[in-house]
Amino acid sequence: MRKIYEVMDIANSAYIMHEGKTVFEISPEDKYTVEGKEIIFGAEEPLIAYKTGRDDYFRFQSAYVTDDSKVDVIPLKNLYKVIVLYNVGYNVSKNIARYVQITNKIYINKEKKLSGQEMMSKEYARIYVDTVDQLRKIYEKLKIGWLSNLLNEFTNNLVYTKGRAFMRSSSSASIKVNTANLNEYTFNLKAGSILCEEGDEGREMFILNRGALEVYIGGKKVADVNEPGTVIGEMALLLGEKRTATIKTVSECNITIIKPEDLKKVAEKDKNFFLNLAVNMSKRLEHNCYLIREANELMKESKKNNKPVPPAERRNYKELLNMLRSLERYEAKYKNEWLRELIKQTKNKIIKIREMYQ
Repeated sequence: MRKIYEVMDIANSAYIMHEGKTVFEISPEDKYTVEGKEIIFGAEEPLIAYKTGRDDYFRFQSAYVTDDSKVDVIPLKNLYKVIVLYNVGYNVSKNIARYVQITNKIYINKEKKLSGQEMMSKEYARIYVDTVDQLRKIYEKLKIGWLSNLLNEFTNNLVYTKGRAFMRSSSSASIKVNTANLNEYTFNLKAGSILCEEGDEGREMFILNRGALEVYIGGKKVADVNEPGTVIGEMALLLGEKRTATIKTVSECNITIIKPEDLKKVAEKDKNFFLNLAVNMSKRLEHNCYLIREANELMKESKKNNKPVPPAERRNYKELLNMLRSLERYEAKYKNEWLRELIKQTKNKIIKIREMYQ
């Protein structure tokens, strides 16, 4: 096997495998293989860097090829030029979608193996992030000085960093698409309409331009979607995956619906369509790699510890309690009704998680 790049290398080029086999390594325990001809890989990190205005970007997974594989380097300036071409943009996006599909499955399988205590550790970190996000929204409206100081303290906490990684949404992601030129694919839907159903074979991709949606998995509501530009179903469009969720409109919505047979016309009207799509999925791939490594750390930590409660669970729970105590002190001082309600909501979430896993 030949090394092409490793995790934390600077992404200074992409590659094309004319024929052969590439092995991607997220961790020593987690690898997957892609085999075929004329496959562009290693474009994920450079595209994110290009779109976000970064000078460089670190690799989030390693890549190796078999000794008989034929691989050439694609200079970054060439990658940025050809990604807007339909055939190249489509193939790059489809390849990245395949990597996302594979890493989704790797992570889901790992999540199933996590113990109750390990799941609690994740959930406590998620509650921590959710509480901080609510505080941030309040600060943006009220601009309270002491709240700004608290936000700096909370966001510099390791639990916040880990929790942000676990705030995973597989149902939707935001992407900027120039829908002004896509009027022929745009429709108004009444409240109560079903956009797609879990298990369907649908191949369309949806872009929410206006309105609000609800996402259901197994009959249970799992998310609200109301951000203009949110994309749903790009994996189904590129790979023919079955729908993983049911999407319903909760208000009148304006939605762009793109079918596979319309892709070329859409890409011709918006030259950055595939660039935006590829960057969006590259970020999901990066997120999956981080989640997989975090799940590995949770399981390793539990195996090393013989006590009933793993250290990670204790740390996250302790930091949540420290946060609540800080908020309670400010609530006692300033008597804010919104703060009292937020503390109550956070405590109820903690109780629910403890009841679920203990």
